[in-house]
Amino acid sequence: MGAAARRALAGALALAAAMGIGRFAYTALLPGVQRGLGFDDAAGGAIASANLVGYLAGVLWARRLAGSARRGAALRLGLAATAVLTAAVTAVGSEMGWAAVRFGSGVASGLVFVLASAAALEVAPGHLPRPGVLYGGVGVGIALAAVVAAVAPPAGGWRIPWWVLGGAAAALAVPGWRDLSAPLAHDSGSGGAGSGGAAVASGRGRPAVGFGRLATAYFLEGLGYIVSGTFAVAAVRRTPGLEALAPWTWAMAGLAAAPSALLWASFGRRVGVRSALVAAHLVQAAGMALPSLSSAAWAALAGAALFGGTFIGITTLTVAAAREIRPNALGRAVGTLTAIYGVGQIVGPLAAGAVAQHLGDPRPAVLGAAAAVALGAVVLLMPSRPSVMAPAPDRGR
Repeated sequence: MGAAARRALAGALALAAAMGIGRFAYTALLPGVQRGLGFDDAAGGAIASANLVGYLAGVLWARRLAGSARRGAALRLGLAATAVLTAAVTAVGSEMGWAAVRFGSGVASGLVFVLASAAALEVAPGHLPRPGVLYGGVGVGIALAAVVAAVAPPAGGWRIPWWVLGGAAAALAVPGWRDLSAPLAHDSGSGGAGSGGAAVASGRGRPAVGFGRLATAYFLEGLGYIVSGTFAVAAVRRTPGLEALAPWTWAMAGLAAAPSALLWASFGRRVGVRSALVAAHLVQAAGMALPSLSSAAWAALAGAALFGGTFIGITTLTVAAAREIRPNALGRAVGTLTAIYGVGQIVGPLAAGAVAQHLGDPRPAVLGAAAAVALGAVVLLMPSRPSVMAPAPDRGR
């Protein structure tokens, strides 16, 4: 295996650990935690928001380390903290304690996402791996966490899946610890993860969306998608007859997420980034709404596939659009978009948790979140000044 492929694989496994498990395992395991500790939906949403505050802090911290000799140590810290905190959260019984541990896990996820992405893509010119392969690791980790949640014996209690996934995160982190922690030869200065997603040509001479509208749509995406990313499994579990299917829907979301960055990048090159973003928003909104509108098993599985197949793709396409709009200041543009997206992700679970607690059902909150994502498509469709962009080389995500 060549150096580029080895680094891409190490990066994908690191993201499977830090994102698929460290960040998103909570979705699959939340129903068990609620049963075991008596947390209500408001508490579940608040804990999710604490994790997302930590994630934003980790991303911003990682960006400050760009080009620093401490990058490798910070990456190893994030990988180790992901595994330790995933297992250690089982020792905590209070809502405040859970929020604190999940905040720390979010910081670790943010560090690994940026630093592992940058390191995995830092290879000799002409040997760039497709970033879509790298980010497919997130979907693999989501699927793994969901399968562990589905097959864990109920008699063993809610803690066993967290212990298993803590061990899995440690194992997945080994290649990244070994291959990605050495000082990088040079730095892109754009935050690693963001720059990797930018190589999607607008194509077809379609007008680019303005940065303000792009940021608004990305805020709505962060606000909306994370509600499904928090309560999707809990919502299906409360549908009569679908209780046993609930964790498998999250596995479906992970499997759909794995190839999605590559597929949406290809679609964006074909029809233009703006058109692809509008399509992705609408597909995701439909996938989020479907399980709340139908109690059929097919609706739960199809909705999960549509949701999982779009949320990484929307990030891919949004960063590509930012590259078109601000090609000479991509790092700053991606940083701004990341912060706006992060604010949406923090607000979303808090609001959804309060609504779900008030109504006794998370499904109306998920429908509201789907409407927010669809509104993002409307914002993107608003007319903007024409701008003909030349196709860029295909470099991935």
